[in-house]
Amino acid sequence: MNRTYLKHLSLAALVAGSASFLGAQAEEEEPIEMESFEVSDVPIEENIMPTSRPFNSVFGVGDNILNTPRSVTVISREQLTAIAITDVRDFAKLTSSSFTRSNFGAPANPDIRGQYADVFLNGMRAGTTSNGNGMPVDFNWVESVNIVKGPATAVQGASAYVGGFIDYVSKRPFFDAAKGETWVTIGTDEIFRMGVDYGAPISDTLAYRISYSGEDSDGWYDDSYRKSHALYGALTYRPSDDYELFLNAQGFYAEYTENFGINRPTNNLIQNGLYRTGVNMNQGAGVPNSDPQNSAYVTSGFPSNVMDWGPEVYINRRNRLLKPGDNSIGRSFKAQAVQTFKGNPDLTIVNNTLFTYLRRETYSSYYYSEIVDPTITLESRLEFIKNWGEGNTFNAGVAARYMSNKAYNDFYFEPAAVWDLTRDHNFIDVTNSVNFPGYGQGAFGFDGGPVPGYPGRVASAQLENGDTNESHAWSGSPFIQSFFKLSDTVRVIAGGRLDFLDVTTEDPFTADSERSISVTLPNVNASIIFEPIPDYTFYLTGNYSENTSGATGNGGGFAGLTRDGSGEIVLQKSDFTQPSELIEAGVKRSMMDNTLFLGAAVYHQTRQNKPINSPVATYTYNGFELEANYQPNKKFFATVSMGYIHAWVPGQFLGFEALNVSPPAAPEVQRNSVTSGKVKIQGLPSFQFNALVSYKWDNGWGMTVNGTFHNEMNNNWAGTLVIPSQFEFDTSIYYGTDTWEARLSVLNFTDEQNWSPPNGTYGNESIVAEEGTRAELTFKYKF
Repeated sequence: MNRTYLKHLSLAALVAGSASFLGAQAEEEEPIEMESFEVSDVPIEENIMPTSRPFNSVFGVGDNILNTPRSVTVISREQLTAIAITDVRDFAKLTSSSFTRSNFGAPANPDIRGQYADVFLNGMRAGTTSNGNGMPVDFNWVESVNIVKGPATAVQGASAYVGGFIDYVSKRPFFDAAKGETWVTIGTDEIFRMGVDYGAPISDTLAYRISYSGEDSDGWYDDSYRKSHALYGALTYRPSDDYELFLNAQGFYAEYTENFGINRPTNNLIQNGLYRTGVNMNQGAGVPNSDPQNSAYVTSGFPSNVMDWGPEVYINRRNRLLKPGDNSIGRSFKAQAVQTFKGNPDLTIVNNTLFTYLRRETYSSYYYSEIVDPTITLESRLEFIKNWGEGNTFNAGVAARYMSNKAYNDFYFEPAAVWDLTRDHNFIDVTNSVNFPGYGQGAFGFDGGPVPGYPGRVASAQLENGDTNESHAWSGSPFIQSFFKLSDTVRVIAGGRLDFLDVTTEDPFTADSERSISVTLPNVNASIIFEPIPDYTFYLTGNYSENTSGATGNGGGFAGLTRDGSGEIVLQKSDFTQPSELIEAGVKRSMMDNTLFLGAAVYHQTRQNKPINSPVATYTYNGFELEANYQPNKKFFATVSMGYIHAWVPGQFLGFEALNVSPPAAPEVQRNSVTSGKVKIQGLPSFQFNALVSYKWDNGWGMTVNGTFHNEMNNNWAGTLVIPSQFEFDTSIYYGTDTWEARLSVLNFTDEQNWSPPNGTYGNESIVAEEGTRAELTFKYKF
């Protein structure tokens, strides 16, 4: 296919789709009011049963979750409220196989099945990150969350994140009556949040909804804070039974501190809370390696640093590597138009268009600098959903996407382990080193320079860090997803998609570095569903895709520039076509008049990935998942889930892992010591369990209890720093009437001293102390 023609065709599709912001069609993405799906006397807004609403996050066709051949968790608004979700890491409290690493305290994407997961908004890809890091998530605009295990299917197309995806289903306007609520939350550690949500019909065909949430909190850690404002608006227009337009938009501003955690992790710190003190002797001036048997020992960093180690002392768990005044600032805007036109009872035409804008920056004096200025995406997808005969359907269409990104990183002069956290944090400042910034200076200089528009900020080059990039990308993507009913008990689902992707990327600090590449990325799936008896579904599914995980850059852009044997700057096609394969088998059952849902799945997945400054490696994941939901009435509900995963990567993959700086007497001081065999995936427990129970009495009182457990996991790739088995309990009690509610939540009420791992690159230099006991009181008024 002619690439120029394809680019023009994609542009035309985007322009046509963008017109939907002024008026076009809307897919019924998880309608909120579907009486035919209600369970017993439980209103849909209080219903936690995954069978209670249509589900279209996997194949783009509204269907019952029983007929979806994937392991899926549906989290309702009731569950989000019950456990006070404020972070994607909280999904581990409600679903299996979703343990998310700390990711500097600001993960925007969760981990699913040990891999970074994708993020969608009403069925459209909305995440823009290279490593799961990003802005905090505002959940005020979220009505429910669909968590899908495994890669996105032919309808959505593949991306660099193939472990799974979350699909945020946003709030919808009300057509039945005007209604709203306002709330305020106060808590220990100077927590303060507030918000208001209101919606009403304007006419029989037009309704709106608007929500605001804000926060001004300090938080549990020293020198932490979060200030944020989020505004969400939605409009639904239904001029006839054959047409609907759903518009929504969100603006979000957040100023917050990240959380590198405690540096110099050792097993003695993990087990006994003892921290290794010591000061830097040479101020980064650069010296030969010292005798490791002496008290002076060379740490990682550029150049090397010599430490004079002191005794181990108890450290306050609220302490972390941060200079007062270091912070992160982010601004994002999303606008979406979803349209549905019903040509006849058997044909539905859907257009879904999403625009995203993200601008954020982080500065940490220990030292890490990240700037995204900005990332812009625009995607439009046109679908034709046709039913023919009983149980036979296809969803065919085309998608077009544009991405523009400017992002700058600096982390190669990053002596994170030099700083002694028992001393004055105001002296945590890498600029005190005689070698900073070090670009082009001496043996330890790096290519890079000042960041345009950010006085005093510098970045290293893409060819050095694999992350800095100025990139643009176009894609045009035809797809088809088909559903066939072979008999009353057997259905077959199959689909395919081709993403014709054109990428241009350059290193802003390297002359004549702009390079382009065109690739074709396949994504195919096939499933068989067997229903031998009513309310039982057995399935076997497979998915193959190729993705760009070897060329991800900061901000969600594309990097991948490298020098070949002759020194020529090139892009390697293999970095843009990393394969991923999934085989999954499962069983689902709805019983007891749809008040009990059970689901189980076993899976085998492989994928190729290329971490920064490391060779391509094949990751392997084998696992088992079990989930159960029970809700017999409005008073009581319970959820239980567990997951087991055995995940590894070949040992020779370990090309880059920062060096732990503890004295050599500590046995965990290693750098990439494993060179053969299978290496357990860092930061991933092999077993997880969670349970949530909620009961509401007739007199208005209620109570919820949530518990989580996971077994031991490695903090670093070498497996010499081990976080033991951990658990946590959260609980809340509340009292409510038809117009108001008061809820007291106590989180980690047994005050467990748990730990969380960072991403793998920092496994030898960082570990995060999880928050201790804290309490939050929320008052809500409904009107």
